[in-house]
Amino acid sequence: MIVIKRGKEPNSLLQFRKQNPNADYESDAPSDVLKDVREQMWREQKHLCAYCMKKIDSPDLVRIEHCRPRHPRNEVEHDKKATLDFKWMLGVCYGNSLVKGVKMEDRTCDAHRGNTELTINPFDEKSVRKIKYKENGYIYSDDEKINKDVTETLNLNCQTMSLPQTRRRVLLAEKNRIMKKCNGKSHDAFIRELERTYQSLVQDQNLTPYCGIIISWLESKLKIS
Repeated sequence: MIVIKRGKEPNSLLQFRKQNPNADYESDAPSDVLKDVREQMWREQKHLCAYCMKKIDSPDLVRIEHCRPRHPRNEVEHDKKATLDFKWMLGVCYGNSLVKGVKMEDRTCDAHRGNTELTINPFDEKSVRKIKYKENGYIYSDDEKINKDVTETLNLNCQTMSLPQTRRRVLLAEKNRIMKKCNGKSHDAFIRELERTYQSLVQDQNLTPYCGIIISWLESKLKIS
């Protein structure tokens, strides 16, 4: 998972909210507005799921997720306006939920989360920086609540989807690329390549599937906290 940098909301969503102040996402949002939302999030997130970071091949395959649950468990009165607030929306994958008969423990992301509240805030850098990765690709956090978010609520170490194994392969491939490029060069050249790669990723210039683990590794090598 990496920080999501959300731009301005689609004009169609803005106009719809203005014209329909009492509208609700679930029952009232027009398909053309939702299409615009999916397309914009798909572009902004560089075609990646906001949670597991797998590649989403097209905007049509984006599932609109609400970082703030539409129906929190302790909800007293349903907040319709919040369900149409773009700042709480994320583009996510279907988390293996389209497979017929798939068990809940084999789902990920929003498909596994349901309406459970999250502590992690994908839009906040300090929050996302609390996420860590092990060398074997497992995601975790020293923060107990965030650790529960990523390992239990979102199920981001799902073995059925081979998420830890895939992250490990991605990290090893990037390490090998850097070592090959810097072979025979000075330590300073090695550090410059780490810095170049890091800046490319954090500035959203070269986001690739599962690159969260690469960013985390680079930060540890460059001693960025």
